[in-house]
Amino acid sequence: MAAASAKLVKEIMSRYPTKARRVRLLADKGKKAVWSIQTEQGEFILKKVPLDASRIAFMVHAVGYLKRNGVCTPAIVSTTSGEGYTAVGGEYYVLFEAVRGRSPDYGAENELRMIMRSMATFHRASAGIEPPAGASPSMLLFEWKRHGETRMERLNQWRTQRSSASDTNAMDRLFLKHVDRFVEQCRSSLARLEEPYYNRWVEETSVRKTLCHQDFAAANLAIGSDGALYVYDMDSLTVDLPVRDIRKILNKVMKKGTDWDLPKMLLMLKAYQEVYPLTKEQYKILAADVQFPHLFYGQVSKYYERRETAWTLDKHVRRLEEMIATETSKSAVLQSFLDRLDELVKP
Repeated sequence: MAAASAKLVKEIMSRYPTKARRVRLLADKGKKAVWSIQTEQGEFILKKVPLDASRIAFMVHAVGYLKRNGVCTPAIVSTTSGEGYTAVGGEYYVLFEAVRGRSPDYGAENELRMIMRSMATFHRASAGIEPPAGASPSMLLFEWKRHGETRMERLNQWRTQRSSASDTNAMDRLFLKHVDRFVEQCRSSLARLEEPYYNRWVEETSVRKTLCHQDFAAANLAIGSDGALYVYDMDSLTVDLPVRDIRKILNKVMKKGTDWDLPKMLLMLKAYQEVYPLTKEQYKILAADVQFPHLFYGQVSKYYERRETAWTLDKHVRRLEEMIATETSKSAVLQSFLDRLDELVKP
């Protein structure tokens, strides 16, 4: 395996105007892989990216577009023929500048603000992007209702299956105890998407376009030696409402604690608002997305779809208990958040 990897990297690097002196495999997940490449010009990062040609062409274009508009992200190195990526054996590889740093800490308020300001900069910088010829972006913009309805239906199906099963275990019993409440949350969340201002924002975004990173989280961020916050891993870029990214980082931060923290939520959103202001109606769409039980669904689906086969039953149960606690505390906070929108959106 190591010899095959070294041979592959040698072939890839032969297409770039820099020679590899030392190669180190950092991660290999099959569809994705990352290598550190030491050259006479310093370190570079080589990534295998699980995208088709049109999507990878858009990612290359988007990285340049975002950098020109002020986003701190490693530059893509072109091949000797001027391409932003190369293909070997039907798989695609991209060479990036290496930027070293440490991941930001969700527990440090100044670094949490830095994340949110950087996210707002990312969304603002992406506005107006147009795919070049031969490039096609992911577009989740029109999928919110369908995806939500599909997930709600899966919860209903698992409820029917497990409630009639004779071999239920601790995971089943915990799921069945709480699923009715979370199906109702699904319905309430989806009902909020019937508001005319939601459809209006979707239509505006389909024309103007903004990108979501989809995992704007500590694992994909680094505070560099220059003090700037760099964002990596652009292979999941999609055209969507910016609140998708905001909801995801809120969930990541809040599930680290035992309860949904309204003061911390407001701190994060105030930092975002300083850079890329949203309207009250747009924050109501954020509230609808936050209301949807993404954490509960995600944990349940890991178990019933067998996506974490190495986990013990006890671990599944423990994680689901944690997600239920976060989801339950969130419900009481959301109305208070909506009541305090004047703190975010100034007249």
